[in-house]
Amino acid sequence: MKKEETLVWTDTEALSRAAAYFFVKSCKESIEKNGRFAVALSGGSTPKRLYQLLATREFSRNINWKKVMLFWGDERFVPHKSDESNFKRVKEALLDKVKIPKKNIFPVPVKGSPKDCALQYEATLKTTLGNRPCFDLTLLGMGDDGHTASLFPGTDILNEKKLLIKEVWVEEKQTYRISVTYPLINHSNEVMFLVSGKAKAPVIRNIISGKKQNGAYPIQGVQLKKGSTIWLLDEAAIS
Repeated sequence: MKKEETLVWTDTEALSRAAAYFFVKSCKESIEKNGRFAVALSGGSTPKRLYQLLATREFSRNINWKKVMLFWGDERFVPHKSDESNFKRVKEALLDKVKIPKKNIFPVPVKGSPKDCALQYEATLKTTLGNRPCFDLTLLGMGDDGHTASLFPGTDILNEKKLLIKEVWVEEKQTYRISVTYPLINHSNEVMFLVSGKAKAPVIRNIISGKKQNGAYPIQGVQLKKGSTIWLLDEAAIS
């Protein structure tokens, strides 16, 4: 059943703890229902604390890591050892600290051309999750410009209707990224947005007030067909 809710927390720490509890709950429910928990992880700075919390005994002991499958919603086209790599950030905050089988970790390939790597990752998704891949949980953040994953304003990827993974040139960053597309995000069972910081407030205010209609910001293109959407915000983000 499609539903959406918004929860506001005092600060990033409180938001991150709430996200960790939600992650554990979603994990247990998905494993009971599907026998696995397939997650698309978010890049950016906000989810870092969530990953650190999931690595602690308080949360990790309640997660059956053998049945967790980790994917990435987007990745910068840099080596996995680069400090800019979303994979490296998750590896240091979470993967190095929990007993998750290596075969359950699916980083975005970054060797070759961006287009070939995007096609390769889509093929991996279909091989692993079926021809119509569905994430049990998709974690997403939001940039100051309203982008989510690597769906930036004015980029061609916003109009993609068929491909599930696509390369995208981000002009303001002068680099390629590889990202999930709307067809894949909107097929998720659950989406959890983590949004913190005063810089995000103008976009959140416009979305909530309705001043910016659907499509004004890329994040508004996330419209699940039947799943649940939860927004976790801190007070600064709605200031």
